[in-house]
Amino acid sequence: MNKLQKFARLAAISAATGVGAVHAAVPAAATTAITEAGTDMLTAVGAVITAMVAVWGLKKLGSKMGWL
Repeated sequence: MNKLQKFARLAAISAATGVGAVHAAVPAAATTAITEAGTDMLTAVGAVITAMVAVWGLKKLGSKMGWL
């Protein structure tokens, strides 16, 4: 039996028994903390990318102007 047949059999058994996705109850404070952490990480990544582009731009300008 190949992998596709095994997967198809498992999918059929899951569908027949009514097995679905299970979701755990997450406290509101945890959800808020995760959302805030995501926002903070997005801000940090944006700052790093901005700094990298600024350094690249200054290096490019320096090479074009003959400073480097």
